[in-house]
Amino acid sequence: MSVNVSPLVHIEIVVRDANAAADFLERVFGAKKTEADLVRLLNETALGLLKVEHVQLGNVVLQFIEPLSEGNDVWAEHLRRKGPGVHNLTFQVDNVTETSEVLAREGAPTLFTFPLDWGKLFGANNVRGDAAPVYMVGSEEIVGFRLELFESPLS
Repeated sequence: MSVNVSPLVHIEIVVRDANAAADFLERVFGAKKTEADLVRLLNETALGLLKVEHVQLGNVVLQFIEPLSEGNDVWAEHLRRKGPGVHNLTFQVDNVTETSEVLAREGAPTLFTFPLDWGKLFGANNVRGDAAPVYMVGSEEIVGFRLELFESPLS
């Protein structure tokens, strides 16, 4: 069984300095910081553990993640073990639960889920009350990166 995915939402990259990475791409390629409202939501949700920057480079959004602690979160662990690099690719899917079940059967289990307060981004009246959490899937041993999946929260 296969599942449908949207076009790529963003490439998530763990770095030591999110601002420096974004500034470098702006200087060299004219990239622009983008999706300010989503970045603000993600930074608020991260509770001081991460700094997030989104940069539009060509037709791709790069999401830079800077771990702000030496904690045991997956981004700090990635930076410690592997250094800076791609952590995951993020896609919107029609049904995140079904998709995660298919992935698990294929050897890519869900590592964890986390909620986002989508109402802060789109307005509470525009968001489904039963919006699913975001899923982080351990597919890196199969395809070289993790998958981050979410459903549209819009009603």
